[in-house]
Amino acid sequence: MDITNHRIAEYWHGMSPNCGGELVKPSLLVMHFTASGGTDPSGDVDWFMSRAAKAAAHLVVGRNGAIKQVVPFNVKAWHAGKSIWRGKPNCNDYSIGIEIDNWGKLTRSADGKIRTYTGAIVDPAGAAELRHKHEMTSCFWELYSQPQLDSAVDLVRLILAHYPSINEIVGHDDIAPGRKTDPGPAFPMSRFISLVWGRDDVAPSKRTVIADRLNARGGAGTEFEIIGQFTKGAKVTVLYDMPGSWAQVKGTLDGGADVTAWVADQYLA
Repeated sequence: MDITNHRIAEYWHGMSPNCGGELVKPSLLVMHFTASGGTDPSGDVDWFMSRAAKAAAHLVVGRNGAIKQVVPFNVKAWHAGKSIWRGKPNCNDYSIGIEIDNWGKLTRSADGKIRTYTGAIVDPAGAAELRHKHEMTSCFWELYSQPQLDSAVDLVRLILAHYPSINEIVGHDDIAPGRKTDPGPAFPMSRFISLVWGRDDVAPSKRTVIADRLNARGGAGTEFEIIGQFTKGAKVTVLYDMPGSWAQVKGTLDGGADVTAWVADQYLA
């Protein structure tokens, strides 16, 4: 994977019409979710190739980790909309945008199933009840898959190496608060930023259980089955962390079984 003429050849799909103007020395990288389904990025790419979309990011990362590029990195993509960062408006003028396939906010319907805004059913193991930093109440959000997070880390590392003018990574919800919620609370932004800046020492992190007994669950929420308990002082490896909410960990339960499970983040130090 390499960047030549502001394109990643193996991921180049073709030029979206939803872009324009020269992008010189970008200083910001903006993470988005697509609010769509699908395993690979093809559906989102098809939409971005349509003038009717009136929007496009530079890249899309599918749930399976596949990547497609539809705008060169030296061209302004229409991904940010009305936006401002550190007092500077129109973030399209100085940023690269990456879309990651994810439904975003979900709801629990009357039948108890977790659904997208289109009515599609989401496996509850792939969702978590979380509170967005700009909202007062919690709701369900789709979790990001490990393949797409791994691909996104490698992708952003490459971009940062090629465009050293970029000095910050933010979410769409940071540059358009109140208007946008992506990439949402399920995106592990702190860990992601640490990884892409090369801080491998924090990936994965080791933490300690501080509750006397900490329930290990099959998913990120109290509605999931308890599969065992960790005891106070137990050391766990954090695989996926949503600070103040839930963490997916690997560790040894009381009784000696090694598991991968979800625990309440507040009981880890």
